[in-house]
Amino acid sequence: MKISKNKIMITAIIVLCVAVAVLAAVLVIRKDKNKDNDDKFTPTIDSDSGEIGTGSNYSGGQQGIRIPGYPSITVDAGKDNVTMNLFNPEGNPCYFTFEIVLSDTGETIYKSDMVEPGKAITNVKLQHPLTAGEHNAVIKISTSSLTDGKTMNGANVETVLVAK
Repeated sequence: MKISKNKIMITAIIVLCVAVAVLAAVLVIRKDKNKDNDDKFTPTIDSDSGEIGTGSNYSGGQQGIRIPGYPSITVDAGKDNVTMNLFNPEGNPCYFTFEIVLSDTGETIYKSDMVEPGKAITNVKLQHPLTAGEHNAVIKISTSSLTDGKTMNGANVETVLVAK
């Protein structure tokens, strides 16, 4: 029995196509499994955050994202490790990230990692100590969804840093 060259070529092409199809299917299945793991959101929680202390300036509100107010914050002059109460009210559907920017210069003197609802940062390490006096600042509060980390509404809260 003699097999023609055309039949051998056709058989080789079919085998090659099947091999490529199997390889492609395996790669797609692996990619889908890895994609499920890659899409899981893992927040970067600020290691300095803890329970909300007394003296928080949040007065209530029932719907949406609750943003605390900071009319003024008193800190130690000449020190870069200062105490304040940057908090994310309990029940919020998001993580908070705090950034303190001096209004006069636009300089960021502090930026936190994420803070969970019901937690606060009380020990803050500034980029540099503040001189004695009043410093106008903005606390930029960025928010990220608890479930997938997507950006939600944020706020810019004007404050005065009183360094004594």
